[in-house]
Amino acid sequence: MRLFVAVKVPEHLASAVDARIDGLRSRLPLAWTSRDIWHLTLQFLGEWPEERCSRLQEALLPLTELPAFALDPDGLGQFPDRGPPRVLFLHLAAGEEAARLAGAVREAVRSVWPDGPQDTRPFRGHLTLARVKQRLEQSDVKLLQEFKIGSLPQWPVEGFSLMASRLSQAGAEHRELAFYRLRK
Repeated sequence: MRLFVAVKVPEHLASAVDARIDGLRSRLPLAWTSRDIWHLTLQFLGEWPEERCSRLQEALLPLTELPAFALDPDGLGQFPDRGPPRVLFLHLAAGEEAARLAGAVREAVRSVWPDGPQDTRPFRGHLTLARVKQRLEQSDVKLLQEFKIGSLPQWPVEGFSLMASRLSQAGAEHRELAFYRLRK
């Protein structure tokens, strides 16, 4: 199973972001992600055999002792940082709480499968909004650079999920396998 650990976007924030980027959608030739799959990835795990999933779910349980926290949306960004953009995202001022949670997730995952296919790149709090499928015109790049998303509501993080992902012609389909509520 293709797995990842993530925090789902609350409806109030999804609605606000959706409304703010609506004007960009019609003006930019990007592959826009569907808001019903928006999430903050704590760690991408890759392909895991089903027999390891119950151990993984158990390893994530102690993380429910970590405190709930809030994220602050902090403008648009792109990957890579320099050069032509390949991914457009909403930057999240994640603070040390999100980094602590992501680090704890990584430790739990490593305890189950130390040499597994999980992503080991450093955590970067962001919400992927679109992918660039074709080279953008300079005017499109300038539009992206000058676009101001404005202030957005805070994102209360009350828990996280172990998710399964299936890729299809229509895009990614996500299914929650387990939810872990953080301590209030």
